Amino acid sequence: MLVLDRPLSKEDWARQFGAQNGVSTPLASRSAEKPVADAGPWQPVVQEIVSYQNLGDNWDGYGAEAPSRAVMESAIGLAYAYYQNGVEPPHRVSPGVAGSVIFEWQHPDGTYATVEIDAPLHAEVMVIKPGKAAQQWTLPTE
Repeated sequence: MLVLDRPLSKEDWARQFGAQNGVSTPLASRSAEKPVADAGPWQPVVQEIVSYQNLGDNWDGYGAEAPSRAVMESAIGLAYAYYQNGVEPPHRVSPGVAGSVIFEWQHPDGTYATVEIDAPLHAEVMVIKPGKAAQQWTLPTE
């Protein structure tokens, strides 16, 4: 069940951003094997995001920008916020070509959703459900 439409305040996201990543343990000192506190089913997502610290610009051979430390930390914070709110982990996480981090869900019923963290504590959300108009909004919602 996809529940991305729950409100997420900047304060809630920032609390996770600071509590789970970068403030007490620098992102660069973490390994992909044990990067941060338990993230439950979101752990593989967090590990994948941590691995992006090794990307440089032009990581795809076509000029893609690597995600900044602040964007990666925001993505990890959002993963923890979603975990705390009962959102299922995405089916895929990837770096975007403009320095973002993208969460993607694809369900058998045809529902498709993305959350693109494109700046510190900022994300664009899109949800497409079969037979309905696409919904788009920005995080944080409050």
